[in-house]
Amino acid sequence: MQQNEPRQTEISVIIPTYRPEGFLWECLAALDAQTLDHSLFEVILVLNGPREPFMSQIQAFLGAHPGLVCRVLYSPQNGVSLARNRGLDEAQGRYICFIDDDDLVTENYLASLFAIATPDTIALPYICAFDDGSTVMRPIYISEDFIEGGRDIPYVAVRRYFYISCCKLIPRGIIGSRRFDVALRNGEDSQFMLQISDRIGRVNFTDGHVRYMYRQRSGSAFYGNRSVWYHFTNMLVRLAKATGVYLSCPCRYSFRFYFVYMLATFMGGIRQMLHRGQ
Repeated sequence: MQQNEPRQTEISVIIPTYRPEGFLWECLAALDAQTLDHSLFEVILVLNGPREPFMSQIQAFLGAHPGLVCRVLYSPQNGVSLARNRGLDEAQGRYICFIDDDDLVTENYLASLFAIATPDTIALPYICAFDDGSTVMRPIYISEDFIEGGRDIPYVAVRRYFYISCCKLIPRGIIGSRRFDVALRNGEDSQFMLQISDRIGRVNFTDGHVRYMYRQRSGSAFYGNRSVWYHFTNMLVRLAKATGVYLSCPCRYSFRFYFVYMLATFMGGIRQMLHRGQ
């Protein structure tokens, strides 16, 4: 009898984690429950910072879930961008999916995104939020751009989705050799998405039952423990870097997307400074 050949890994799910708590097990359990054939996706879990007891805990969880194809990488250096870049360097899938270690996805998440993805099209789900310890889901500002079952839509028309790198399935060819800017500690997601936007053609949406669920935790707000001066200088750096990206090839980047990015970065920086100054 002829043996079946191994199936190609289609999706690499990259999850950075630092001092993981119980929410990581919920995130991994949601991936283990995916309806997509598990041979078609891999999970790359990048542990950064202290190694133990966290590595042992991760290995114990994976030992109890043998059906989940997961590679665990370790870096002693902190930083979500470093971790994501390490995951990108190791990824084998044709599509990349970023998930934060405290977020959840519905069991049809990967299968539904994969069904509508193409090499030049990004697949997008509905995104909602919930407070840690609650099961009540609510829409957030990104949800306003959701177009249920929408197909072949210009990415600039749903620009809120491109302020973050999660909640999407990205063809690996769009990313290429580009990586997250490790010099940024705030806004690295939107900077990365701006950088790769020159290769994005259109987007496709799933139906509203396919969800990325963003966990909001008290004490995880970034701007709460940074000075006003930090946020001011970080805003200037982000604006300068974004301008550098756009001017590197203005004929390929959308001026509309760049302008809105600059405006959102400026307004976001002002809000952070005002919040910190209270």
